[in-house]
Amino acid sequence: MARTVELLWGVSTPRGTRGPRQGLSVAAVTRAALAIADAEGLGAVSMQRVAKELGYTTMSLYNYVPSKDQLIELMIDAATPPPPIPEDGESWRDEVERWVRATWGLYHAHRWVLKVPTVNPPLGPNQMAWFEALLHALHRGGLEGAELMAIAQHILTSTRGQAAISIDLATGEDGTAAEANEALRRLATPDRFPTLHGLIPAAGAGGFHPGAEIYEGLALGVRLLLDGMEGYVRRGAG
Repeated sequence: MARTVELLWGVSTPRGTRGPRQGLSVAAVTRAALAIADAEGLGAVSMQRVAKELGYTTMSLYNYVPSKDQLIELMIDAATPPPPIPEDGESWRDEVERWVRATWGLYHAHRWVLKVPTVNPPLGPNQMAWFEALLHALHRGGLEGAELMAIAQHILTSTRGQAAISIDLATGEDGTAAEANEALRRLATPDRFPTLHGLIPAAGAGGFHPGAEIYEGLALGVRLLLDGMEGYVRRGAG
């Protein structure tokens, strides 16, 4: 963990007996790996592949980034741009909703990020800045302490989960969604699944639209959550 933090924050030095190699650095290794992941997915990233792209031996890379797990942490932070900056006169709710939109866009720009298990809190400077932006907005809304952290984590995991569903559905969009709608219409009979049956579009009226519908559902859920949060704060709970 300590070595990972050193790499993320740029306070580590290459480990080896011959000193740094000309043109090779932690940043260069990270950029090369990020380009591979964006173009071909996380499965295409390996220390050997990155070394080949850079024109160095695999052992040379290990002097800069000791493991693939640490490389992935570096890639995620490098893929994370500066967070949205609050606009003049923007309400805390608008700030939260804009953060959700930007996060949705970030996940869709770097889809491979959603394939990485979440085993640590955000440790890199860019990831921490992003989470700080959400915490700041919710704190403006009146939350503090453990409640602030809990709601921020809920919004983050909801956005991440819905983005993952959207991307997974879009990946198999070559008729899969239409087939799923048809199966639902056939199987969700009004006598057994009356509520679900009433929500299924009629034949020819469309159905699942990965992306737009899922984001609209996410946005609605966030708005309802913020409505509840406002009422909670007004009642002086906590």
